[in-house]
Amino acid sequence: MSYVFKKLTALTLCLCMLLGVCVTGASAGQASDTVTVSYQESLKNLEYDAPVILVEGMGGSFYKAMSTETPDDDVRIWGMPADLIVDVIFSNIGKLLLYLIINDYEAITELLADVAGQLFGDFACDENGIPDPDTYIDRKSNYAFHDGTGYENAYVFVYDWRYDMSTIAAQLDEYIKYIMSMTGSDKVVLASMSMGTAVLMTYLFEYYYNTEDYSESNHIEAVVFIAGAMNGVACCGDPFSGNIKADSTSLMRFLSEIMSGNPTTEAICKILDLLYVVGAFDPVVNYVNDLNQKLVENGFGNSVLDNIATIPGFYALMSQEEYAAAKALIFDTPEKQAKYAEIIRKSDYYHECVQANGTKIIQSLLDDGINTAIIAEYGYTMMPLTSDGGRMSDGTILTADESFGATCAEVDGTLGSGYVQAKECSCGKNHVSADNQIDASTCAFPDITWFGKNLRHTCAEEYIADLVNLVAFSDEQINVWSYSDLPQFMVNLDGESLVPLTAENAAPVVPYEETVIFGKLKSKIKSVLRF
Repeated sequence: MSYVFKKLTALTLCLCMLLGVCVTGASAGQASDTVTVSYQESLKNLEYDAPVILVEGMGGSFYKAMSTETPDDDVRIWGMPADLIVDVIFSNIGKLLLYLIINDYEAITELLADVAGQLFGDFACDENGIPDPDTYIDRKSNYAFHDGTGYENAYVFVYDWRYDMSTIAAQLDEYIKYIMSMTGSDKVVLASMSMGTAVLMTYLFEYYYNTEDYSESNHIEAVVFIAGAMNGVACCGDPFSGNIKADSTSLMRFLSEIMSGNPTTEAICKILDLLYVVGAFDPVVNYVNDLNQKLVENGFGNSVLDNIATIPGFYALMSQEEYAAAKALIFDTPEKQAKYAEIIRKSDYYHECVQANGTKIIQSLLDDGINTAIIAEYGYTMMPLTSDGGRMSDGTILTADESFGATCAEVDGTLGSGYVQAKECSCGKNHVSADNQIDASTCAFPDITWFGKNLRHTCAEEYIADLVNLVAFSDEQINVWSYSDLPQFMVNLDGESLVPLTAENAAPVVPYEETVIFGKLKSKIKSVLRF
């Protein structure tokens, strides 16, 4: 592999990184024997007596020029058009390649700061974590076309996720009051997905758990967390803390997953497979890892501090450990700590008060008889922006974090032959998945935590509407043993629905290297030589 090819490939990966940026609950602990009747029968008898509000995750496009009279001249500043990104990249690629060749890491850091400013400068917040008031997100779906009857018709709360979680929680409170007033209901079902779980957890902390007069309103019918980010998102926390260490296997495994299903991309993937098997990726990945370390040493934090690192919403998408590391890297001088003190205060509050009390908040819900569920997803490789890409995830968030502590195999591995669950639960039942990849006994709330296999970070109604509705509108708390056809572990086999995961339909777990055509050949040669 030529030196220039290594540099060009490393440059591509660098730009991609820049842009990519058991205590069982009291109510659930008394697990009933599994009901043999189909859950579909119970669905028919549900009374949808409260509107469902879905707090969605990070998403949507942001614009500037809100102050103008018409939207015709608005400019998209998040979810930017591809031509704008390409223009910024190509206008800087020559200088970046030159700096890479001469190993001028200080100049690379300064250039990356300039590129980040061009791409994200208008999207950034000020030193207090407040977005430019001339920028906005389209909120029309907040008042949209559903009637709130059941999860499939949920009202969707859309928010500017750049703000700190406490500010967004206050907006959610106003939205809940609006929906209750509009519908005439004195109760609401609160469902949340991805970053929305961090927003909802903050809302619960401030307007339920930490509120002495909550009993006066008593307005929460049920709470559901779906593919939750409330415990951190490694592919956000690791890059912000400079903790990126790519490896060839994780990168190829991720690419093979997102390229499947299309003949053209699958053909490209076969070529990449060949390069992977012959070891062509290794020197490039090693070079990128070394480059990343040198950028961190040469002030990586400064390259993002004036744009995306001013956004409090990103700090909520970190575990406490990742947040501490990111804070140490980015706000590394007394001057920065003083200038950005308000951003730090807001982020500290979320981690110290909300995230640290997550399990206590859920336990309180259960103690108060508020139906609650946690839905985690698995079966996919993490985005390759983290130091350990082999961990089980839904492609975005680690399954262990979504589930409050499940023990998970590597994404293409198992827990091992003869594995038995780590904790004896009060229900006395088995919490190990039929594919031997998940042990739910170590979850904080194993009896109310469901898992959907082959779900790539989604809250789509076709997969989970029935479960959410049963949790929300059943007279009593249901759990993973309540229905034989709605067990703890479900699987997406046809792209249209979930069915119970069983030993019969659990696909064999095969390490990635053995799925590569040339890897299979290499494996056979090794087995023959051993024989």
